[in-house]
Amino acid sequence: MGRPFATRRCAISDEWTYRGMNVIWLENDLVRIGVLAGRGSDIFEFRYKPLDVDFLCRLPLGIRNPQQDFSQMRDTPNQFEDYYYGGWQEILPNSPTFVYRGASLGQHGEVSLTPWRHALLEEGPARVSVKLWARPLRIPILIEKTLTLETDSPILHIDERLTNEGHTALDLMWGHHIAFGLPFLREGAVIATNAKTMWADPIMPAQRRFKPGVEFTWPMAQDTTGKPDNASLVPPESAPPYADLAYLSGFERRAWYSIKSAAHNIGFGASWDGGLFKHVWYWQERYSTQDAPWWGRAYAVALEPWTTRYDADAPASIARGEWLKLQAQTSLTTQFIAGAFEGEWQA
Repeated sequence: MGRPFATRRCAISDEWTYRGMNVIWLENDLVRIGVLAGRGSDIFEFRYKPLDVDFLCRLPLGIRNPQQDFSQMRDTPNQFEDYYYGGWQEILPNSPTFVYRGASLGQHGEVSLTPWRHALLEEGPARVSVKLWARPLRIPILIEKTLTLETDSPILHIDERLTNEGHTALDLMWGHHIAFGLPFLREGAVIATNAKTMWADPIMPAQRRFKPGVEFTWPMAQDTTGKPDNASLVPPESAPPYADLAYLSGFERRAWYSIKSAAHNIGFGASWDGGLFKHVWYWQERYSTQDAPWWGRAYAVALEPWTTRYDADAPASIARGEWLKLQAQTSLTTQFIAGAFEGEWQA
């Protein structure tokens, strides 16, 4: 996969492919951002160039093309995990596997594994911008987003628009599956956020970190034995394995988090509409799961803004009014910012 290199200006290029999938590169002197337009519009690389640090997780499976690499059994509910390599995915229109009003939906929906269309809007040198959009096959929605990078700034601006193109109201789950990994987290990390509470999901296995089913005031939680545990501290890679899923909630209208290396003065931060993406899924898989899909090889710490907590009983969650409801022929817009920092994240 080739990469352009910018000097004292912004640069953007869509003249790249990887395993048959379109790739877009945005960069300036501070950051290089790789976007997999040919598969979900994933941000697969977010590199801080002065220190040559890529924050995002990259698992041993690598990036594969779902249109080319597939098992003899394709009709399975967990294809997201089949192809999961790390990075940052856009998730729509659901998370749990279920049948929604006659439409069979697999884990984490459709748009993360399908090609997106794109158009370059601005090509620098002071500013670059690209628009990407997609329509899933089974739900009548249009997702559009514009990524913008300016010179001398390590911040990526993301403007999104979600449209219900059907003639009936739709219940949706929307998430940004952002996972961090090695070597960024090798010595551990510190998480800061304006979330107020944390609740660990009981669905996770026994080899977990936090006491499940109890709401704690962030950042102080309890471990599985009831001892105090500062949830803002991510242990180094060498710590004992565990897997966990918790939810950070109670954000102000403008929500934010940062995750900073425990050993280096470098980190990644994000900010978004806390009234729309009300929860951050705090997922950790640290060499714990010895069976499928991770086989003891996965190291990931994810902080994922979502509209809804996970519930395997999706119809019950919808009935409780927990899913995002988008009326027929209507749209909503939202904005993200995400970027690298040295010192402290300025949300």
